[in-house]
Amino acid sequence: MRMKPLTDFREFRQFLASFTNYERLPTFRYDSRTLGLERMRSFVHDLGDPQNAYPCVHVGGTKGKGTTTLMLEALLGADGARVGTYTSPHIEHLCERIRVGGAPISGDDIVASANATLAALERRLGSPDSPTFFELMTAIAMLHFSKAAVDYAIFEVGLGGRLDATNILSARWSALTSVGLEHTDLLGDSLAQIATEKAGIIRPSTPVVCGELPTEALEVVAAVAEERGAPLVETRSDDVVVGADGTVRIEGLDRPVRAHRVRGPGLRTDLAIAWSLYRRILADDHREPTFDTVRRVLEELELPARVEMFDVRPPVCLDGAHTVESINALATALDEIEMPRPRTLVFSLASDKRCAEILARLDAVGDDLIFTLADPVRSLTPEDLRDAFGRGEVIEDPHAALDEALARGKPVVITGSIYLAGRLRKRLRG
Repeated sequence: MRMKPLTDFREFRQFLASFTNYERLPTFRYDSRTLGLERMRSFVHDLGDPQNAYPCVHVGGTKGKGTTTLMLEALLGADGARVGTYTSPHIEHLCERIRVGGAPISGDDIVASANATLAALERRLGSPDSPTFFELMTAIAMLHFSKAAVDYAIFEVGLGGRLDATNILSARWSALTSVGLEHTDLLGDSLAQIATEKAGIIRPSTPVVCGELPTEALEVVAAVAEERGAPLVETRSDDVVVGADGTVRIEGLDRPVRAHRVRGPGLRTDLAIAWSLYRRILADDHREPTFDTVRRVLEELELPARVEMFDVRPPVCLDGAHTVESINALATALDEIEMPRPRTLVFSLASDKRCAEILARLDAVGDDLIFTLADPVRSLTPEDLRDAFGRGEVIEDPHAALDEALARGKPVVITGSIYLAGRLRKRLRG
């Protein structure tokens, strides 16, 4: 069937909605039949293998991979490089997923790249070779970066690693930011099993930078790296250290710098990984970082929904923490920046998260609890969250929940879901 070219972004959204979107499904089979890389390889091959037109960085992990990607984008871009960045999910707008030079793809450009896939799609629609929503978006990103003639492209893994659509890349550098017990229904119920899936992005003779992994996970990652001859670079918690005056000292940089948006241990860990990647990429090009470049990047760095503070009254912190580890890191960050207590917490959580363990840590983040519904498909009901926690108020609409939180006059923390952050961030920015 001949496919009619798309004319505008509205048509593109309708077109995209016709493809299977595993981000919107509460559960699915995680296997090579459902997420087969051969389908993705065949699809992009028919598009001319655009992913081979530029050197790539591949970033995986349980948490921190999106932040690491944004930090590396900023560092490379400050050196004058044209950087393409692919992340998921988006916070406010679909076009955020595909960026060049730090700017989201335009509606016209995403339509043009989608139209460039139509001939390859025509032969696949209605068959097992038809791509998924994520595979199609990944292919569009690869095409767009090729047309934009980027100097580097950074791809964040969507899910797992071994079977992720981004794993067709011939990446020159890789990173595993963390390994934790998330998506256990799909990736396995032990750190070793999850690490095996994450380590699927390690390529022969390709450097891989990793965060401080649990011993059980590190043993798996180190074994895979050794088997594939991939140099393993381990970052340490003291690679980026905050001083009493609020500056940070970065291993390998001769002076401390101000990084006022790098708040808490979680974001400092992500910076350590991005910094290690950056130094290795520059070294491969026979260059070294300069203090002025790093200082400028960290002073201007934007990290949406990552311990993001809004100077309203009362003050609001917006975050997407949805694992035990990231909730703990958020709690530490709030204490470090001395966000006053008591605080009102607006909270939602997806049904596939470690609910009991996360709820047990909420008192470290907030005092008055308002449970809301970020996403009607994937989120636990606020009533179930309230009942499991044992107290708190239920306000299903996130905007009404924020209204109530602000009306209480105490500092507000919003967290538990990137979807919740996305629904409220535009309003807070306004």
